[in-house]
Amino acid sequence: MTTCWLSDSCNIEAFLQKAGRVTSLLFCSMIARVTNQSASSKLIADLLIYLFDGQVHPLAAPMETWLKDSRRFTTFITNSRDKIRKKIRTMQEQEHVQDLWLELETAYLLLRERSLSLVYERQLGGARCPDFEVSFTTSLTFMLEVTRLRTQAHTTPLPDISERIADTTCDKLGQLLPQRGNVLLVGVEGPCPTHGDLHAALVRVQKRAERNDAMFLQQKGFHDRADFFRQYQRLSEILVRGFQLQAGEPVVAWVNPQAKYPLPSKVRTVLHRSHTV
Repeated sequence: MTTCWLSDSCNIEAFLQKAGRVTSLLFCSMIARVTNQSASSKLIADLLIYLFDGQVHPLAAPMETWLKDSRRFTTFITNSRDKIRKKIRTMQEQEHVQDLWLELETAYLLLRERSLSLVYERQLGGARCPDFEVSFTTSLTFMLEVTRLRTQAHTTPLPDISERIADTTCDKLGQLLPQRGNVLLVGVEGPCPTHGDLHAALVRVQKRAERNDAMFLQQKGFHDRADFFRQYQRLSEILVRGFQLQAGEPVVAWVNPQAKYPLPSKVRTVLHRSHTV
């Protein structure tokens, strides 16, 4: 009986020692989590103070939400904080603030996809480039330009939304880079156009260029028909989304059949999914 009791006592002692080690590990893990959360909260607080100078700003609340939700977005903002701070300080008009809102929200949405990484406003030889250089894993890099159709007061009716997007597309072609895919993301107020309407509007633009329409080419800054198509073939795809994303509402996508560098289907899937909430 004594031997059995000693054996049981030893087992209990070993159990208590093991339990103590487990408790210690759990306690250390808890302290580490709290420390990490504290460090993360401090980083976010410091970033918000730096970006907004402690002032009330329309972007402050969504920025805080995005930072708290995504470590990858926090890293992105940290790396680009000087550039973004300058934009926040200089863009005071409502239209400009909404432009920047769409730009930064796009970065947040893209970075929800683990397979995508971003470089913000990469400078290549002094030329104006699209807003983001987007890498899909390590296999593909493409450019993404973000623009918003602004709401303006007009005495005459505005053109159809699809026509406005086609017109904006022409204005953006000069920023697209050769020898890689280029995506144009357009944010619109109100309902998005249908794919059919958008396609029809872009076909009309192509036909004007094919006819060598001098007025059209001159207005849009193209030297001639060949210059238009040289730039137009750099455009891989157009994505259209509402300025306020709605749950379950997909982006409207138009793929350029003349693109020299179309995006692979797996990249398009990830890109479209990133903008579905």
